Amino acid sequence: MGWTYNTDDNVPTTGPLITGVCVSLTLLSLITVCLRAYVRIGLLKAFGVDDAIISVTWFCAAGFAVVTIVQTKWGLGLKNIDDLPDENIFNFGLVQYMGAPFYITSILGFKLALLWSYLRFIPKGLYRNVTIGVIISTILHSCAFLIVQVNLCQPISLQWDPTITEGSCLPGVPFYTSMASLTIVFDVIVMGLPFPILLKSRIQNRKKLVLLGLFGLGLFITVIQIIRIQTVKQLANRLDSAPLILWSAVENNLGIIVANIPTLAPLVKYYNEKSQGSNQMSGYANHKTTGSRYANGTWSNRTPKAMELGSTHDATEMGSFEGHIVKGGDADSTENILEGPGITKRVEVVITRNELRS
Repeated sequence: MGWTYNTDDNVPTTGPLITGVCVSLTLLSLITVCLRAYVRIGLLKAFGVDDAIISVTWFCAAGFAVVTIVQTKWGLGLKNIDDLPDENIFNFGLVQYMGAPFYITSILGFKLALLWSYLRFIPKGLYRNVTIGVIISTILHSCAFLIVQVNLCQPISLQWDPTITEGSCLPGVPFYTSMASLTIVFDVIVMGLPFPILLKSRIQNRKKLVLLGLFGLGLFITVIQIIRIQTVKQLANRLDSAPLILWSAVENNLGIIVANIPTLAPLVKYYNEKSQGSNQMSGYANHKTTGSRYANGTWSNRTPKAMELGSTHDATEMGSFEGHIVKGGDADSTENILEGPGITKRVEVVITRNELRS
């Protein structure tokens, strides 16, 4: 028996390829989720809403991968429609119907995780309200997509039961094309939201470019959406959905990876410092005895120098992130940008009093 149930060994299919892609990308995204959890729980002691969202998102993406692999056993990946056994059609359609909610929720999940992480460093005001508006719009778009998808045919079972002769379905190509187009719009908005804030920030140009590059990786997801639109236009029969489903598996796992990469910067910093000389290791050990500095939610451990009594100082702008104060240039670390509630100003005023001697 071949890869597909009820077929011969010589029947051509891309089922093994689809399975390999789904397994490898799902495992890769799982690694990034685990690393993110280690950073947020083990190093920063600051597991947040966006971390919980991306964890749930991975399970949705994994569910879509499992459903896709199962579907290859019922015919997904076959080259010729004539090779699809009649007894496979029911299960083929039913499994494909089951996969749609997993895909839609996984696509929504990694966008929500990114948007929620933006709220960590976007200050209160118009731009923050815009971000919240994008969050709401993204949720509404995905809910509308899901509702229409699961009710694409009336009766619903018409989507997988070939014995039903009465009923109707919405045209698949226009629906998927319009949804994919709207998804591209939301992808561009979500990935581009942090750019104005980062461009206006006062961090070092090198680190600014790194951060912009990390967030810019998300634009590659837009390229995948464009490829998916091309595969949608080729839908003529059941088997034509194979490229569409394959690129969907690539999209949701890549989205999870992109959402996790910016949060892994403290891990690189941590092991970089750990590998340095004994002085750095000694300093780290001292911090560990009094409470790890990573638990403060920032890489930086520099504090303002003590001001001499009786001296005067200019007001200094300070960046405060999660209760840890960093001065000027120290506020440009990746974790500071991503984890803080916003960039604030703090002015320290030292008042001294000279007592008159009698």
